[in-house]
Amino acid sequence: MKSIKSFIVILFAINLAGCASHSTMRGSVAMKVSDTEAHVCLGDQEVKVGDKVTAYQNVCSKIANSSTRSENAVQCKKTKIGYGEVTGLINNHYSLVKFEDNVKFNEGTIVEKQ
Repeated sequence: MKSIKSFIVILFAINLAGCASHSTMRGSVAMKVSDTEAHVCLGDQEVKVGDKVTAYQNVCSKIANSSTRSENAVQCKKTKIGYGEVTGLINNHYSLVKFEDNVKFNEGTIVEKQ
């Protein structure tokens, strides 16, 4: 009986941690399923099947002659890499997105509903 209670407490803690981390991952590719499909951190309250999405990547470069105090000043720009469509809802945290064939994405790619 004690091990069952321990298991339930651990399971609850894992779910709670998953919910907390989801807010920081919102709108990103959580898992690449194939070259065209991914689990994306956009849940069933944010998107629906058929919604169009846009994928972005951060392109960062060092700033030459920066007036900031840091010698390693970096500037990042969100760059569009392509489009996709929500093809399934997994749960309240994740959806399945199918990207166009030419979209080169990875875990962490930014995804926004159009």
